[in-house]
Amino acid sequence: SSINSFSLTVGKIYLKLNEIIEKIDNHENSELEKLSISEIEIDDPLFEDLLIGNKTKILIQDMDLFRWKQDLEEDMKLLKKLHEDSLMVDSQKDAKLQKLKEIISYKTKNPFNSQNKKVIIFTAFADTAHYLYKNLSEWANDELKINSALITGSGSNNCTIMGIKKDINNLLTNFSPISKERNKIESYSNEEIDILIATDCISEGQNLQDCDMLINY
Repeated sequence: SSINSFSLTVGKIYLKLNEIIEKIDNHENSELEKLSISEIEIDDPLFEDLLIGNKTKILIQDMDLFRWKQDLEEDMKLLKKLHEDSLMVDSQKDAKLQKLKEIISYKTKNPFNSQNKKVIIFTAFADTAHYLYKNLSEWANDELKINSALITGSGSNNCTIMGIKKDINNLLTNFSPISKERNKIESYSNEEIDILIATDCISEGQNLQDCDMLINY
């Protein structure tokens, strides 16, 4: 969903392949007796270093280790190049991010109704949500004079309004003060959140009728 998430994913795959190669090397240097997959308990931590795979476990010794290691090393060369290239695409070169800024800027300056500047940006990935908040919140505050919030459901929520609680209910109330009846709360900020960047943790059971623009990123 973003060049940032792509870069992180490629990096994680690279590290995972490196771990597998280390397992292969350790196995080749060991003097363990040959085992049968039917003779061991695959969930036993004692055999963890001898097995490979997620849902389907296979003994490393049953693989063609020479050819497999060659293939993994070739994959790692390609992944390293992809990772290096992706890191060169910073936020200033990220065309998708720049287009998103254009859409938000136009919407803010040309509200659909009653000066409604509110935008929800959904993404499936928390990494992308953090990337967007990092590159949109300060820009939106400085250039458009509006506040932003980040909700990922993983305890790392954030907001540009100083001093407010960052739990999901409070952030949604400050984003959608009319439908959430914020005026009935004894004390609340006079400011509102206009840009809400979130994962699907807010997609069910929430009444956010104050917003009239939804962007799936």
